[in-house]
Amino acid sequence: MAQPAAVRGLLAVLDCPVSPSGLADGLAAVVERLVGPVGATAAAVVIRSAQAGARVLAAAGYDDDGLAALDAGADDLVSRANDGGEGPPAVVPVPGALGDVALVVEGDGLGHLGAAALRAAAERVGAAMEVARLRTDLDRAMAQILETDERLLGRIGLDIHDGPTQHLSVALLEIQLLDADLADASANGVELPDGLLGSMERIYETLGGALTEMRELIGHLRPAQFENRRLSEILQDAITAFEARSGTPVEVEMRGEFPVNGVSVTQRITFYRVLQEALNNAHRHGHARHIAVHVHDEEGGTRLSVADDGKGFDAEAALRPRAGAPIARFGLHGMRDRTTMLGGTFIATSAPGEGCTIEVFLPTWRPEDDPSRAG
Repeated sequence: MAQPAAVRGLLAVLDCPVSPSGLADGLAAVVERLVGPVGATAAAVVIRSAQAGARVLAAAGYDDDGLAALDAGADDLVSRANDGGEGPPAVVPVPGALGDVALVVEGDGLGHLGAAALRAAAERVGAAMEVARLRTDLDRAMAQILETDERLLGRIGLDIHDGPTQHLSVALLEIQLLDADLADASANGVELPDGLLGSMERIYETLGGALTEMRELIGHLRPAQFENRRLSEILQDAITAFEARSGTPVEVEMRGEFPVNGVSVTQRITFYRVLQEALNNAHRHGHARHIAVHVHDEEGGTRLSVADDGKGFDAEAALRPRAGAPIARFGLHGMRDRTTMLGGTFIATSAPGEGCTIEVFLPTWRPEDDPSRAG
């Protein structure tokens, strides 16, 4: 026996997913499910807050004039919902929302099941806002963690510069002076032990190599300026610094606007550190001669890929967890963990002799998803 349309509509609303990708997406899914199956011709979610006033958060089924009228009357609709007023249109308060939020539904013939569907939809709206609140809280917590991490990395870099780097510089100078004294002694007829000059040269090369690595590490640890800068500018800084240190050219393609309010500080830090690690691995471990960096601002998020022609490795084995194993490939695991903690995807594609490609995707961050604006 076929189900009545209102029952199908109610089931459709109850089955509506609460999207973790953003508040706008979650609310749009709810109001779109209401239009049609339960007798509604239009539906919307309106909100009133001290900071932003009354406005429409999501709507379906309205033309431009209807949407403008809805936005103009949003304050009255919220008041009616809180005061228990009746329609038309039907107005239902949203439970558990931060601030004054109401679900507005236009249409005839909603009936008893339609009212039940409205209550279910209002609960879905509240759940979507709670997901958005939790997502925003998580992003703030991650931002604090990563910013603290950046400060710590900067302090480590300074400590390395003021400690081991200075000691190595002094040791190199002493070796140079000693080498000059030995050269003078040899020129004056003093017989030097066999192999002494060769040993001195090897010591000099070893200390020089260590000092170069220390300086590269300091550059890697130096914190970037992430606030109020576009992602493309931040990543270009990392690429320019890498080319200067390594002498390896990087092919760069950046496609998109990368608005400051579309990529959060947490995401910018993550992209920056992933790029640094991928470039460093390609140079030091892969001995790559060619590296290509592509950054694309796509619908739904931003994608970064770093491809090199280095010697490659077994990516699947490198990322496989091994109990008690040393933290080899720690950088690879760190890139993956940083990405997945922000709800993104991380893919490492490599095989011995076939180079390596690192690909990271992070979903678009929307400041309007912050439900604290509702209170």
